[in-house]
Amino acid sequence: MATTAAPQQPESNGSAEQTHFLAWLVARQKQIGIVLGTIFVVGLVTWYVVESGRRKQTQAMEALDQARMAMESGNYPAASAAFQKVSQAYSGTDAAYEAVLALNQVRLLSGQAQLAVDELKKFVATNPPGAFGSAAHSHLAIALENSGKVADATAEYVKAADLAPEAFRQIDALLNAARTYRAAGKDKEAAAILEGLIKKYPKEQAGVAEAQVRLAEITKA
Repeated sequence: MATTAAPQQPESNGSAEQTHFLAWLVARQKQIGIVLGTIFVVGLVTWYVVESGRRKQTQAMEALDQARMAMESGNYPAASAAFQKVSQAYSGTDAAYEAVLALNQVRLLSGQAQLAVDELKKFVATNPPGAFGSAAHSHLAIALENSGKVADATAEYVKAADLAPEAFRQIDALLNAARTYRAAGKDKEAAAILEGLIKKYPKEQAGVAEAQVRLAEITKA
């Protein structure tokens, strides 16, 4: 007696989806390979850029430390050359910005106040980021004071305070602005700055007590 073949079971939905997916992969394997290759290359380039930046910053800080050692030892010519090298070789890094500021400190210590003024004016014109901008205006103010330009120095201290991201830096700049205002005989302007400082910051903040003392001196005078 002949046997009849068992009827074939229809392919399940899951198997059909897998078959279609595999067919899709085979049909597009070239495009998928290109996409994966691109992702790998982009990841590799990103890692290289980040790692290079990290190494550059480390090398820059090491060079900056060596320059500072020369400055602290009183070897100003060597310190000046080292700071210039850092600022040029590692342009754009935090170390480079610090090197520019330190270089002009060396110039002031070496009696080159006008050179420091000229170079710091160029530096502030580049709009250094963050606290470096505030520090640059403070350094320029000091250089101007050393050059006998007290009124110009006051304006730079005010700019330094405006750009300061930290309270201590702003308070220091405002105290200096008040001091130079008073040195120029402008007690009213000095008092206004001190009153604003005292009103803005709590008494516990460093520098506020000094502001209160100075304001009292102006009021008594």
